[in-house]
Amino acid sequence: MKKLLFLAPAFFLIACGGEAEEEEKDYIETEYDIQISEYLEDKDWDPEREDNGLYIYTEVEGEGQKPGLQDYLTLKYEGRLLDGTVFDGTEGNVITFPFPLEGLIKGWQQGIPHFGKGGKGKLIIPPDLGYGDRAGGPIPANSVLVFDIEIVDFSPTAPAPQIDMSVDYSEEIDAYIAEKKLSGFEKTETGLYVKIDDAGSDEKPTVESYLTLNYEGYLLNGNSFDGTGGTPTTFPFTLGNTILGWQEGIPNLGKGGKGSLIIPPYLGYGDRDSPEIPMNSVLVFDIEIIDFTDVAPGQN
Repeated sequence: MKKLLFLAPAFFLIACGGEAEEEEKDYIETEYDIQISEYLEDKDWDPEREDNGLYIYTEVEGEGQKPGLQDYLTLKYEGRLLDGTVFDGTEGNVITFPFPLEGLIKGWQQGIPHFGKGGKGKLIIPPDLGYGDRAGGPIPANSVLVFDIEIVDFSPTAPAPQIDMSVDYSEEIDAYIAEKKLSGFEKTETGLYVKIDDAGSDEKPTVESYLTLNYEGYLLNGNSFDGTGGTPTTFPFTLGNTILGWQEGIPNLGKGGKGSLIIPPYLGYGDRDSPEIPMNSVLVFDIEIIDFTDVAPGQN
């Protein structure tokens, strides 16, 4: 899951009229500060640096009330690397995330609450507040990320799931199962295909559970787009903050359980396009549940 988040005064390198003036800094400059300073040399921005290296540039602050970690965001955004490569975004469209801000990268968790409704700005996020040393698709390991953000709205209430089953993907999925000579899959009423190799413990996770698991996600053509590489991962958000196919399929497995899910697009990422997952892609996941708990990681 990509698929599917987040003051001591400081002095900054300010770009103005093509000439940069460097003032004394009251923080220890990292290699990422240097990269960001070089990136900003030809930009007419004056971002503020947080103590942990996050840079925030406020164009429009927006309304007084600001989103919190439990809020669901409706926004426009574009994410790119320092070399200008765009790796994600809404392409000018407004989207509502089906999970709260706490489910996003740390840079968003810290930066987004600076903006109210109608707020606009930029976040420049060092790797330790982004994706760290994990490479994924167009994002190399240890990448500084730049986001243009516009907050349209936010709410403490999760948006209603949008399931459009008007397109039937069962023929495509059945052909895949036959070609790969797979067996043991059962189709649910929503069109999700579930295979249980080992049911695991009697106790099963719920949408309120925090999962520790191994998994690999790939397309019907065999291309892997995400996974843990055999190293168990604990998600910092609940199962209810993942795609609908996971929310329906994973509660079939208890601790120690293993199985596979074949997820039609309307239970996955739908018509949202990305470099690794084309729009309306059927997703295949191999999953092993290591553990689950109702206590958020780091709080027990």
